[in-house]
Amino acid sequence: MRTVALVACWWIAVAAWATLQNPPRPPRPLPANLPEVNPYASDADLEIGRRLYQGRCGHCHGQTGEGGRGAVLNAGRFRHGGTDRELFATIRNGIPNTEMPAAFNLPDIEIWRIVGHVQRLGRQGSPEQSTGDPAAGAAVYQKNACVTCHTIDGAGGLTGPDLSDIGAKRALRHLRESVVDPGADIPLDYRLVTITDRRGKSISGIHLNEDEYSIHLRDVDGTLRSFMKSDLTAVALPRQSLMPRYASLSAADLENLVAYLASRRQGAKDRGVEGSTDLREASKDRRQGSQERGERSDQVVWMFDRLENIGGHPTTVLGNPRVIDSPIGKAVEFDGIDDALFVDDHPLAGAEQFTWEAIFRPDGGEREQRWFHLSERDPVSGQDTDNRMLFEIRVAGDQWFLDSYNQSGTAGKALMNRTALHPLREWYHVASVYDGREFSNYVNGTREGSAEIAFTPHRQGHASIGVRINKMFYFKGAVRLARFTRRALPPSEFLRRTMP
Repeated sequence: MRTVALVACWWIAVAAWATLQNPPRPPRPLPANLPEVNPYASDADLEIGRRLYQGRCGHCHGQTGEGGRGAVLNAGRFRHGGTDRELFATIRNGIPNTEMPAAFNLPDIEIWRIVGHVQRLGRQGSPEQSTGDPAAGAAVYQKNACVTCHTIDGAGGLTGPDLSDIGAKRALRHLRESVVDPGADIPLDYRLVTITDRRGKSISGIHLNEDEYSIHLRDVDGTLRSFMKSDLTAVALPRQSLMPRYASLSAADLENLVAYLASRRQGAKDRGVEGSTDLREASKDRRQGSQERGERSDQVVWMFDRLENIGGHPTTVLGNPRVIDSPIGKAVEFDGIDDALFVDDHPLAGAEQFTWEAIFRPDGGEREQRWFHLSERDPVSGQDTDNRMLFEIRVAGDQWFLDSYNQSGTAGKALMNRTALHPLREWYHVASVYDGREFSNYVNGTREGSAEIAFTPHRQGHASIGVRINKMFYFKGAVRLARFTRRALPPSEFLRRTMP
């Protein structure tokens, strides 16, 4: 009976984990007679406040208030109020749902002394200024598929922190470090945990809560998972981040990305804060201007997280493909019978060199499947020409192999390695690369075929996903995303799969 009661209590705890894990301590009421102006602001008080700040606050906010894991304090702008009384309240009670803890155990006099030092930092310091272009940084954010894991203004994934107002929380140096070396300072709410069950299966995710009997995590697709420790053989907390390193970004791309992140200040426009430009509109205007001039972005990402619009283009939906939650994020799943999406755009039209990448999951079905097709159209008749690019697979029992095809004028080549077999029902990265001389294809970064050939650029056209353009050879499986780059990338710059 005792065992039944324990199990019942555990399941209740799992169901209510969000309210039971580390409930926030209620704010301590401020004294009614709390002064508006700091009563401890002498030079001696400020010196004591400096030492208290360096010991208790400097690790997160920087020794000179330059910011880091905590907000910038030397800019003279305080998100939760900048009067002496407001700063006292913030330090005393902390900030709910952030890493800023309360200081309930500090005497009032010590809090006032810290307030004095923080006010002095705000008056005499100046934050580092960004040298990058926020609008260009928004494009870097998009082309590197940051939206897969991060959310901005309600759009994106859940694996990483919400970046909607990251510019108000983090200094430039911390943003820069987080991009090139994300494991250097991992937010407490995003620590990685890996558990191994008695069957030897390992699952990784964000550590949420743990007690003597159980552990709770959120896996990479946002699903809450709970495990009894008695069912596990190992629980590991590696000091590493789920986020990959982006050390290969060019210096310009890195500074532009940092400038974009630094400009993310929720509500900044209403407060008149610098960096309040509506970057969505700026990027949209820039994109529309390029299209009017017949220009193409160097790199385009198509996310398959909805049906009605892919890559900013309306779709034509055939059959009943559906959006699913997968271990690597949302994806569109096709049934292999009559599901498909058609997009009125050829993202590699005019490209003399290219890298075409996709992350997908083949699930079996018919032997021959054409699951991604880019087709050129005759500009006069509007009909499809013979020029085309395809990702295809061949199913062999419980395995598959890749077929990458490119037709351009009189030049055509299929790259197909029948001995490079891969298990079905797993997620893969595939790529077709043309450097102006050699055509190659890859699975998970390993080259499987290549040939020297002279392709000419395609003209404008359209695309189909889940089937060939002529509605033959349907695909059974799912597609997560695609990226189209108008140059030849080395495997070190390929998209990364995010796996549990």
